[in-house]
Amino acid sequence: MGSKQSYLNQQHKIGSTFIYQPNRALRGGPVVRTVEAARDLKSATVVEINVAPYFVNIESLTPTN
Repeated sequence: MGSKQSYLNQQHKIGSTFIYQPNRALRGGPVVRTVEAARDLKSATVVEINVAPYFVNIESLTPTN
């Protein structure tokens, strides 16, 4: 455990921008920034972002750069 968390934290600094896409079939989404480092939970790896829902699965984020 920790590989996804470590990868995201190493590749993207806090404050990095992403496109939040809770459903990949629907294209586009709001641009968000990370507020804290990613964390591993029992069933997912989550990161805090600057807009609601505030904590999201990293699978829902697409890097903007």
